[in-house]
Amino acid sequence: MTLFPASSLKRLTLALMLTVVVPMTTPKLLAQETKGQLTERASADLGKLQPYIDTKNWDGALNLLKGMLRYSQPNSYDQAVAYDIISKVYLQKSDYAASINPLERSYQIGVANKGFFNLRSQLERLYYLAQLYYQEAATTKSIALRDQYFNKAATYIEIWLRDNPKPTPEGRMFYTSLLYNQAILDPENIDMALLKKAQEQVHEALVSALNPKESFYVILMASLQQEENHKESAEILELLVKQYPSKKSYWQQLMNTYATMAGLSKSEEDAWEHNLRTILTLERAQALGHMTSQKDNYNLVGIYFNIKQFDKATGLLYKGLKDGSIESDQRKWELLAYSYQQIHKTYQAIEVLKEASLIFPESGQLDNQIAQIYYAIDKVQETYRHLNLALAKGGITSPADVYYFKAYICYELLKYEEAMVSIEKAAELGDGSNKQLPQLRSAIAASLKERQAALDTKANEKSK
Repeated sequence: MTLFPASSLKRLTLALMLTVVVPMTTPKLLAQETKGQLTERASADLGKLQPYIDTKNWDGALNLLKGMLRYSQPNSYDQAVAYDIISKVYLQKSDYAASINPLERSYQIGVANKGFFNLRSQLERLYYLAQLYYQEAATTKSIALRDQYFNKAATYIEIWLRDNPKPTPEGRMFYTSLLYNQAILDPENIDMALLKKAQEQVHEALVSALNPKESFYVILMASLQQEENHKESAEILELLVKQYPSKKSYWQQLMNTYATMAGLSKSEEDAWEHNLRTILTLERAQALGHMTSQKDNYNLVGIYFNIKQFDKATGLLYKGLKDGSIESDQRKWELLAYSYQQIHKTYQAIEVLKEASLIFPESGQLDNQIAQIYYAIDKVQETYRHLNLALAKGGITSPADVYYFKAYICYELLKYEEAMVSIEKAAELGDGSNKQLPQLRSAIAASLKERQAALDTKANEKSK
């Protein structure tokens, strides 16, 4: 589950604390953000706050401010100011949860008494409340509280957007992130309605700014992926790789998206097109120095195979195995040999397998494959030689089949005694599923008998 973070509470604390100074509590400077008037007693008490701030005696500051609450009239301007400063002191103590209630009370008193605070200061309280509730939602272990806090955060930021004549991109980004994160809280039950709201906020941001923030595109792309809308997701990723070509993750996601579309295609034509886009994306990324690992290079070979571009795939695979840009293992060398066969380059296939047998000298399977290819081009003696090498090395996938093949080759080469030894070994190692084995054994036995009869006849003739 991908979560997009809210703004840093460290930055929030710093911004709020800039207002926690005694001069801001004087009627003159308070008037810059408020319209209310402190009582004489409250003004005097706030004048005592500075030493606590200077020494960072937050508990002392809280005691002073809470004392103000005890004598202040309910819902008075004195109370609204005290609650506001208390919330900021709690933030200095990094007690974010405790800062919420007093900040909320200050905001609500301001709503009930429109002459207390100006619009700017109330919008700030709304924004900070949304941030703080988001923080609590992200950290609580209670599902019920989590949902409650997310809803609170959403309510406050929605009011902020509604009442703000010029919403900042950061504020809209926060709301968009909140909606997305709410939507994907349960990966098994994505809230598609909230995803749509998040997308609406992205589109609002995209049309209201000359240079929209990158994060808007990222959330839009992520929401489209949640909807499995691969086509539009790819379009957004194409924009991202164009604007931020140095970011490898976007290239990787774009390639994966095209590969997914290829796998889901219902026609060969569509699959070919999306596989081609996958290839082009990977090659574009590699031209910029991204996605050049051995795995990435081998993936490129695999995609060329998928679209039956065997010449290209074979060339890339051979180059990669030779220069180390593709991890070398026996299976890949076998695939390379198979590839040469597919493009009718039989001798290159043999040479590749011989080269591989030097790298993996204990693998008889490679010599077995060489023998198979030689037999296909009527090189029976070479077939016989490599079958013997394969059996001597071992490491063969199906020894019974190899012994049977050797028996057959020996029969062709009139090596009947060796053929009989091989067919008996094949019978010993096999599971009885080879229905041709008894026939070959009978043919070998008959040939041996016929040869022996000929030898006996020749011996008799000499003795006369």
